[in-house]
Amino acid sequence: MIRLGKLWHTQGTVHVCGYLQHPTQGFLEAASLAEYFSRITDEAALASELSKANGCFALVVENANGILAAVDRLRSIPLFWDQSGNLADKSEALAHLNLKSLASPEILSEFLMAGFVTGSDTLHKELKQIPAGHYLALNHGQSPQLKCYYRFLHNASSSQSVEDWIEQQHTLLLQVARDTLNSLNERPVVIPLSGGYDSRLLAYLFKTLKYPRIYTYSYDSRRHAESRISQRVAEHLALPWHFIDHSHRSWYQAFQSQARRDFYAFIVNASSSAHVQDWLAVQELQKRKLIPSDSVFIPGHSADFLEGSHLPGIYATQKVFNRAELQQQIISFHYRLWPNPSNRELEAFRARIQSHIQVPESLDASQAASSFEYWDLQERQAKFIVNSLRVYESLGYQWRMPFWDARLMDFWAAVPLQLRLHRKLWLLFAQKHLPIPIPVYKHPPFCTRALDKLLRIAFGELRNVRYGRFAEYRNPLYFARQKVANYMRTDLDYPSFINGNRALIRCDLNALQALIAIYELDS
Repeated sequence: MIRLGKLWHTQGTVHVCGYLQHPTQGFLEAASLAEYFSRITDEAALASELSKANGCFALVVENANGILAAVDRLRSIPLFWDQSGNLADKSEALAHLNLKSLASPEILSEFLMAGFVTGSDTLHKELKQIPAGHYLALNHGQSPQLKCYYRFLHNASSSQSVEDWIEQQHTLLLQVARDTLNSLNERPVVIPLSGGYDSRLLAYLFKTLKYPRIYTYSYDSRRHAESRISQRVAEHLALPWHFIDHSHRSWYQAFQSQARRDFYAFIVNASSSAHVQDWLAVQELQKRKLIPSDSVFIPGHSADFLEGSHLPGIYATQKVFNRAELQQQIISFHYRLWPNPSNRELEAFRARIQSHIQVPESLDASQAASSFEYWDLQERQAKFIVNSLRVYESLGYQWRMPFWDARLMDFWAAVPLQLRLHRKLWLLFAQKHLPIPIPVYKHPPFCTRALDKLLRIAFGELRNVRYGRFAEYRNPLYFARQKVANYMRTDLDYPSFINGNRALIRCDLNALQALIAIYELDS
């Protein structure tokens, strides 16, 4: 049984979703993408095509031996299967997730602590997912076989100069931006514009290439300094800019609505916490008709990761690492939504990391950094960050992710570690090729920082309007007293790190969103 949603295109025995950027045939989607993959007759042909493929896509091919299914390097479009050989793009199409169907306590603990389920596991004990860079062979009479065709591992063998790296990056970015715009058939571009580097680079590239229909937007509270920076960037580039003002009340009303519950059912997919960062803003853009209905959203995911921003600074000084140190770095960065996990829970996390990532006992700094980033891409980027695309899909919009173009991924995989640390190469590139004289957002004004710190010490994130999602803001004291226990079930044993007496506004936002995903499951 194959169950695929309305975004998929079927042509004979080939089912495709997403797009491919081919070096000679150009942009392929729907019928042209299905036609391209129709040449696949066996597993060897599939592996060959996937190793060369550049795009955001998922693929299902039926043949005489059974079914072959694949996701791209990033798992931008998920696929799920069960041991009976059934396949779907939504976990609920195969089996309903409820308390009785939850996977092991270790997997539940991982979901609550990291915000996603690692490897091929899911929250449902009977379902599996295809990880990034993998394909699945469901041959008649055989057990499902999951195989890897791509790993994001660094191979910095080039000795070219820093200036050459900068110019190579500039050339690639212009090529990727041009190819992205050529794929749109003159439809409007919508860029979520933050106060950072990545989204302003997209806006600058598209403006440089003279694309005529570019819209930008920002959101959150108007008192937030980042919104003023994004507005200044849009004005500097002479681009339309919309701001969606959020408050505790607007977030609470939206988050407690049936529309949000329906969205959770759509986005959690038994594998990742809901990514709702711009869900409310995009709804408002659509409701108020601030953007055309045929707009294509192009977010800046995840240029900063590829450029090295996630790498711990210790890689600049320490030359040799052991396996335990690497595991601890991964835990410190990815398993951190709640404080104070027990030693038993930490050991379970280490065991899951070891089962997914094969590394030697001893590694040099480049090997350790490569393994650290491989884990980040396979799990956090592929499971949680990319999940934000479901916001646009749920409201009927297409999307593109130019910074995850294979040409850019391959470029950064070749950049030496010392040029990736602290985004050194990127910052040198920006000085030369990103002439926007507006500082990126780093810190709010001193007075705001001081007041926020005092309130955080006394109460928690009292002024952060995004916490309005979880409790009604009647007054500051009422809001500060709301507890985690409000979103804990009485019919479930929680990991030790879930403390019901902890104030909601002293918790990580993503921790609470993962908690609510479990709280709202059927009994």
